[in-house]
Amino acid sequence: MRLDLAKKEHRNKIQRDYAKRSDYAASNKYNKEKTKQFSIRLVISKDGDILEKLSNQESVAGYIKELIRQDIEKNGLW
Repeated sequence: MRLDLAKKEHRNKIQRDYAKRSDYAASNKYNKEKTKQFSIRLVISKDGDILEKLSNQESVAGYIKELIRQDIEKNGLW
C-alpha cells in the first residue's frame, strides 16, 4: 500500500513537472513569435534621476510606451 502511494506521488510530480515545462515552452513560443524585447543599461552615478523616476512607476514598460506614443503623436513616426 505504501509503495502504491509513493508511485502515485512520483507520477504526480512527473505530471506537474511536465505541465511546467509545457507552460514554459508555450510561453517561449509565444514570446518568440509575438513579442520584441529591448533593454537598456543605466549608470547609477549618471542616470540616478532616470532610475528614481522609473522606480516610482507602477509599470515601467507602460510608462515608457506612453512616452514614446506621446513623442510619435507630437513629432510623427520618423
